[in-house]
Amino acid sequence: MDSRAIPNLHDYLEAAASSADPEEQACAQNLLLDERPPAAASDLYQPHFSAGPVADLDDWFGRHRGYATEHLFIDQDEPENPYTFRDINARNRLTQTDPQLNLIRIEHAAWPCSLRGHSFEEVRAQIESFQRGDAAALDFLQGLCNTWNLERDQRPAYVTTEIQVEDCLADGVADWAVQLRNRLGLGHYDPGRSGRPVEIFLMRYPASEVIAALAGQGHPALPTVLDGDLNPFFFPSPLPTLEATVAPLYGRTLNLTAVDAENDYDMGCELLHPRIDYRPEHFYRADLIAEPVTMPLARARGFHLPWVRLYAERDDFGADLFARVGA
Repeated sequence: MDSRAIPNLHDYLEAAASSADPEEQACAQNLLLDERPPAAASDLYQPHFSAGPVADLDDWFGRHRGYATEHLFIDQDEPENPYTFRDINARNRLTQTDPQLNLIRIEHAAWPCSLRGHSFEEVRAQIESFQRGDAAALDFLQGLCNTWNLERDQRPAYVTTEIQVEDCLADGVADWAVQLRNRLGLGHYDPGRSGRPVEIFLMRYPASEVIAALAGQGHPALPTVLDGDLNPFFFPSPLPTLEATVAPLYGRTLNLTAVDAENDYDMGCELLHPRIDYRPEHFYRADLIAEPVTMPLARARGFHLPWVRLYAERDDFGADLFARVGA
């Protein structure tokens, strides 16, 4: 994204890209790196920087949240779709997605549980009972879905594909929730930050259900910096060159599994899809994430960049930026 069109942001980004704060540095680098947002998206973003130069990360976060609230976190009763699924973002849409793919999404369980006054353990037990064929559990989960669906807005949903994480979800993998958290770069699901285990629901549903959204135009999209809140654990995906031999199938997630060598690093994958109503059969698993994130952010990003370049056949991706900031 060419931030030079937004001078009140650009000067801040140029300095923050080499900040001593790894999260501020990552957020700034992400926007400077991301080639995917179309020019029309910059036109939506720019008005949120008219008040003057960005002072710091908190200031930028607030202005970015204003953009997201207006163009992404749209109420259900609003007729406009999130920016991600508008025609202006067509180049990042994945219209060839296999409708038979199962998609996997992690949801923080605290909010939906609180909507009906249920404990996490109560809902987890009901999920397990439902999967054993308990009709009463079906009614319980349908009631939860009904309430939860009414409260959810239209923001794009980050997902991966089941086939990409089948090793994490294999029978006998006790710490599957931690492995998924790390593989998918969900650094905000960190008990080290929150001071308590993070309760999650694992949702699973076929891609056909999301494609059917938006009057049959709900094809997934590759994520960009303008598709959600600022996130230091995000990493942009390059645009392919004209000579590329493989079209990108998804974005690449920053892996937070603690490794010491680049050769041991393994990227995950991510997609965005439009909002769908949850149903009881979408609840796949529930668990706690009790282990903190131990992979340093700077190390993960340093390992990630060469692999992104390799898979995208883009040795030049980010070269100018990292030459400037000395990374």
